[in-house]
Amino acid sequence: MNNIISFLAVIMGFCMNAVYKICKNYGISLIVFTIVSKIILFPLNMIIQKNSIKMVKMKPEIEKLKLKYNNKEEFMNAQIELFDREKYNSFIGILPLLIQIPIILGLIRVINMPTAYIQNLENLYFLGMDLSIIPSINKYVIIPILALISTIMLCLFQNKLNVLQREETFLSKLLTGIITTIITVYFVLLVPTGVGLYWIYGNILGIIQLYILNWIIPPKKYINYNEIELLRKNKKEEYKRKKIEDKKSKEYYKKFFETENINNMKLIFYSEQSGFYKYFKGMIEYILNNSNITIHYITSDINDKIFEMKNPRIVPYFIVTNQLIPLFMKIEADIVVMTTPDLGNFYLKRSIVRKDVEYIFTDHGLGSQNLLYRQNALDYYDTIFAKNYKQEEEIKKIEEIRNVKKKKIVQTGYSMIDDMILEYEKVKELKNDKITILIAPSWQEDNIMDSCIDNILDKLLSDDYRIIVRPHPQYIKRNKQKIENWILKYKDKINENFIIEQDFSSNETIYTADLVITDWSGIGYEFSFSTTKPCLFINTDMKILNPDYKEIDTVPMDIEVRNIVGKSIEKDEINNIKNIVDELIKNQSLYMEKNKQNREKYIFNIGKAAEIEGKYIIDKIRNK
Repeated sequence: MNNIISFLAVIMGFCMNAVYKICKNYGISLIVFTIVSKIILFPLNMIIQKNSIKMVKMKPEIEKLKLKYNNKEEFMNAQIELFDREKYNSFIGILPLLIQIPIILGLIRVINMPTAYIQNLENLYFLGMDLSIIPSINKYVIIPILALISTIMLCLFQNKLNVLQREETFLSKLLTGIITTIITVYFVLLVPTGVGLYWIYGNILGIIQLYILNWIIPPKKYINYNEIELLRKNKKEEYKRKKIEDKKSKEYYKKFFETENINNMKLIFYSEQSGFYKYFKGMIEYILNNSNITIHYITSDINDKIFEMKNPRIVPYFIVTNQLIPLFMKIEADIVVMTTPDLGNFYLKRSIVRKDVEYIFTDHGLGSQNLLYRQNALDYYDTIFAKNYKQEEEIKKIEEIRNVKKKKIVQTGYSMIDDMILEYEKVKELKNDKITILIAPSWQEDNIMDSCIDNILDKLLSDDYRIIVRPHPQYIKRNKQKIENWILKYKDKINENFIIEQDFSSNETIYTADLVITDWSGIGYEFSFSTTKPCLFINTDMKILNPDYKEIDTVPMDIEVRNIVGKSIEKDEINNIKNIVDELIKNQSLYMEKNKQNREKYIFNIGKAAEIEGKYIIDKIRNK
């Protein structure tokens, strides 16, 4: 280490000697040396400025990735891809520190032994101070004081002007300022006055440099600070919300393990969010009407509609994720019913208290479980409520190929489709005064909203149709500013024939539409199987969570039925979308006849799913 410092001192000494030859004054030489070092390092600081701007610019997108990926590894991979795309280098930010430390170490050695490095040095005094003496309370105390003041000033200006620091929280800024100030005072009291003088000059020049950098590369030119401010506001609201939810969750967690509940707990449903009740509705109502079983309903949504239901045989609990983990491991019920894949793979584990709990997976769609879930997503379930023969076929082939545990497959059907069919029967006689098209995208990457909505509207917005755009609720949640900007773009065109729908409390627009346009959303099949009308699918990038889905020779439901219940087109065919829409509407009656047969073919037990699901659960609990 001593050899390294000696080497650095030789370099610093050479530079100081060159400056002293010109200035002939030790103190002024320090000032000039500080200025020269700042000038030499300025191109590097410009690179850091650009890199910092990239980091702040990416903040909203990073937050979206956090929402999109629950799995930490997937999030990190997506973040690395983002960094690569934006050419952001996380290492660049620490370069100034790595360069500044060697300069200071070498400078301390030079100022401790100035005559060994600076030729013909006759006078070490500057403004009446011997710059080789270490300051103390009794002598040259002004240097530590000025160093302290200049450091505080630099921290304040950095909090206001530095691209990264201005985005830090108040507490983070305060903590950084306190630590920096303490280190500065401690350091300056241990080194010669000359080093303290260099520190003061460096801080003052650092403030000037901040203004110059922001003038040459203005952050506001590249960063959407309105979006950043909205993000900051949302995070504050999110923090407050989480505090409230954590407190409420603790109360329900305690209630869940009360002796009275544990002793009578035979059946548990777990719902990720409020809208998921519709996937359990049919079987829950059958169980309530045909048994005396009490249903314990766990939800991770504090606003779940389940809390509005006053049925004494439905006991709801709100549990946040970090408390859900230990709760699941201590479950003692006979049966747990879920729509959540990856049981046992991530945070939701099987009970370690009772080994014979039967875990039932019921899908919240008709799509391919092999394509849309990770490879081992259903391996730890005991029973699968299969909605169609495709799901049953996939599970059996996967079990055979991968040699995993065989699960009990119950051919249930899809009670939500049964409910939708009944709802449609109530309104099917209503005729639209104008052809009504519902555009209902998914929220996956490259969905219609992100890739081609403007092109579709450009071709379809006319007096011929009533257009309703219904973005996915998750898309709205994750892209608030984007949606607001998009609505603003079309505000002059919004009228009774062009509607942007953000209220998802009713499915009326689905039942009354003459045609649905979607990408890979399950709403396409639900629409065509419940109303029997055709659907137009746009072939955006397909959502694939299992890249090895082709290891079995079953064509996924999502791919097979697109051109059976309706028609699918590529994005480059959108220019002809009006003719395609007109053709589908013209042949609507033919599609309706075919789709009545298609739903019988593709969905088990039309009209009977809730009874089959509910009866299976009742019989299992009675037998146990």
